[in-house]
Amino acid sequence: MRLEELLEHADYLLGVAAGKCDSWEDAQDLVQATLLEGLLAVRKEKKIANARNWLVTVLNRRFYDMLREKYRKPLIFCGTDCDLAHAVDGLNTSGIQQAEHAVETAPGELTEEENLRRLVARMAKQYREVLTAHYFRGQEIREIAEKLSLPENTVKSRLRLGRDKLRKDLSMEKYEKQSFEPDTLFMATTGIPGFNDEPYTLVKDDKIAMNLLILAYEQPVTLPELSDAIGISTAYIEPIVNRLVDGELMKRTGDRVFTDFIIYSEEDRISGLELQKELAVKLFDSLWQEIEEGLDALRGVEYYRRQNASARLKLEGYFALRSVYLSVLKARDEIAGHLSVQEYPDRKNGGKWYAMGNRYPADYDYDHSPHSLYDISGEATRYLEHLPGARTVGLHDYDADNRILGKAHRVYQLAVDSSESAELVMKLLYAVYRDNESLLSGIPGKMLENVDVFLNLDFLERTPEGKLKLNVPVLSEEDRNAFYGLMDEYAGKLLEAFREEYAGMIRNPVKVPKQIQSDVPGFLLYLNTCCYFPAAVILEARNRGRFLKGCDRPVPAVLMVVSEE
Repeated sequence: MRLEELLEHADYLLGVAAGKCDSWEDAQDLVQATLLEGLLAVRKEKKIANARNWLVTVLNRRFYDMLREKYRKPLIFCGTDCDLAHAVDGLNTSGIQQAEHAVETAPGELTEEENLRRLVARMAKQYREVLTAHYFRGQEIREIAEKLSLPENTVKSRLRLGRDKLRKDLSMEKYEKQSFEPDTLFMATTGIPGFNDEPYTLVKDDKIAMNLLILAYEQPVTLPELSDAIGISTAYIEPIVNRLVDGELMKRTGDRVFTDFIIYSEEDRISGLELQKELAVKLFDSLWQEIEEGLDALRGVEYYRRQNASARLKLEGYFALRSVYLSVLKARDEIAGHLSVQEYPDRKNGGKWYAMGNRYPADYDYDHSPHSLYDISGEATRYLEHLPGARTVGLHDYDADNRILGKAHRVYQLAVDSSESAELVMKLLYAVYRDNESLLSGIPGKMLENVDVFLNLDFLERTPEGKLKLNVPVLSEEDRNAFYGLMDEYAGKLLEAFREEYAGMIRNPVKVPKQIQSDVPGFLLYLNTCCYFPAAVILEARNRGRFLKGCDRPVPAVLMVVSEE
């Protein structure tokens, strides 16, 4: 990262910070702290592949540090000088003295009064608001009842329960590691995302939301318990929890909440990896014989022959990957049960989806994890309507390691920083396909500046004359249906030939907490029992020189479907 590159992102960072902070001054301070850390990285000549992503990560970390510092400061109440330690009956029996008699504390430690205020701040709203009003603002029970539109007896009950909770919590410290070393939760879905790309956008770049979901996964918890565990006042996590509940990633049961989707741990992810790798080697010769037969059939059809050399390789990669993948998914569904997308729950955001999460510790090194080479995304499909010359344009792709085929999804992550990146990527590819420069007018300049991303991933190439050429295979709807029919045919052949061996691989499903057992479809419990097998097969084919021999560039599994007007 260069100094000039650092400064280029200042305005962008200020916009991100402004969306997080309550004041413009806090946003400016946050950006200044982020840029200072970036400047130190420049001076140390730290190698940073993507400056913007790195800076946003730093900004988020600084923001969470700022929140923790802010929330842990003693609360100051105006209009009264009462002492909660005296006002709350029986607190002295817990060894808590009044503030004026508190012993001296070491630097950084909380005084008794500060500890009381911190505990009140972390209580649920129904208790916090009455304790604060009565003991800190000196309001009478009748006044509080009128203001909150509650019966006076309800206010008295909440005061009593609030005092009981304080007595219980005074001598307890319940921070979890998430309070000082937050995990990362990567979201995935099966089905159709919501109008605003939910559920991804409910959690994206929000470490607090991620760790609340992690903390509420094993069993239902109260908001004060979440507050204790994460080290942030209940008042500040309440809106986050409400958003997650409204977005259907959490559920309420009484005064507790719990995470309502499956979260995979590292143990879950690797439990079946070695078995899948071993089976790929064991079955390879007979399995790949079927794949080569299908590839020969593919090479004989007209829609394959009209593609350029690079696009043909992508069709071959797509065929091999999807045929093997589909065969094991069919075997999995025979064991775990099958749901069509039409049977998925209708979500309030307009989608039909099941969420999945992958939990990673703070220091996790994904690139050197045992399964990173074998990870393959499910097939992603996106459509645009009414582009010039086309009724619809569709883009289908899988994402895999470059040593398997290629990272198709990298174009969405690096080409442009926008919620509309997939749509913009499709527009750019279609413009190149049509060789129509006027279609580029709606493409942001930043994406055009980053066109090397498309070139490096072999989505595009540049001719000797400097023009861009599409290396993604383009099919009509009729051709697409024929291509998918061919893959379905060979997936069926593989299933018939290896059903028994697949069944031996697909075992030991993930165990989930009892409160979500009825909400998690069976196939997600078996996801990690077969998801690495297709990549292991293709890697074996490449290592033996049986597939993509001599090809040293990415061959992402991607194709475009154009329905002419």
